[in-house]
Amino acid sequence: MEKREFRLNAQPRFSELRLEYVSAGRWRLTKAFMYFGDNINVVVPSGFTTDFDSVPRVPVLYAAFKGHTTQAAITHDYLYREQVGKAIADSTFLAAMEHEGLPLRRRLPIYWGVVLFGGPTYKRYGRKAL
Repeated sequence: MEKREFRLNAQPRFSELRLEYVSAGRWRLTKAFMYFGDNINVVVPSGFTTDFDSVPRVPVLYAAFKGHTTQAAITHDYLYREQVGKAIADSTFLAAMEHEGLPLRRRLPIYWGVVLFGGPTYKRYGRKAL
């Protein structure tokens, strides 16, 4: 019997990311951005603004966590602003960081940071929606 091999091409988890700098660390999407998760698909519309990852400006924390994720951070920012539920947004963020290629030693501290300290930001976005 002849041995046959085949490979499935995995669907990319993120669409192309197109941004423009606005000001003061803020960026705007110039094209809709999509994340295809295992349990959720997220479409972030063109025009959405982000600072990627809001990290307190404490030097050690800032150096350790700032700038390690872009695609997952945009997805998380959008889910917070859309008030989908903090637990859903945070768990999606964790999965998206893995799909972005962030090693476990980086993604777990970032994830626990948003779980433990992201509540005020999530609530602030909720008040704006009222």
